[in-house]
Amino acid sequence: RAAVIAIRAIPHMDKAYAQRIRRAAQKYKPALEAATSKNPFGVTITEYGWAGNGTILQMAITQYYLHTAFPDLFDAELIYRSLDYLYGTHPDSDISFVSNVGTVSKKVAYGMNRADYSFISGAIVPGVLILKPDLPENKENWPFLWGENEYVINVGGLYLFTVNAALALAER
Repeated sequence: RAAVIAIRAIPHMDKAYAQRIRRAAQKYKPALEAATSKNPFGVTITEYGWAGNGTILQMAITQYYLHTAFPDLFDAELIYRSLDYLYGTHPDSDISFVSNVGTVSKKVAYGMNRADYSFISGAIVPGVLILKPDLPENKENWPFLWGENEYVINVGGLYLFTVNAALALAER
């Protein structure tokens, strides 16, 4: 998030500031490449108690700003890979984590009525949970595993921004 704020400030700052941000971006690039090369999907899949679709989308947004500021250093592919991942190119299944988007999408989630099985069109679940040592899980038939299947409100905003960023880049 700090990178996005720093990049958005570039037009309002002097050239020395832009050069400092560019150097910081150059230092960040190897870490990003290492993080996204840990799996065949080219995104950072979290390995904690909460599945990582929010992290994947946040990284896509950061990549969008890095790409627009420094297109010679950062390409747009991570943005597209992030959406591909959400739409079903991920471990465990080919289910889209965006309900009602894709040929096979999430139908059972922990949503507006927590005592019942919920379905909210366009809502997004956290996604695949990686269980130790390296076992992917996303139960389609049991919504109460909230780390995998809870509709997450703030992830919807990240998703909308990422889709609009991908569309804007595709139009260039």
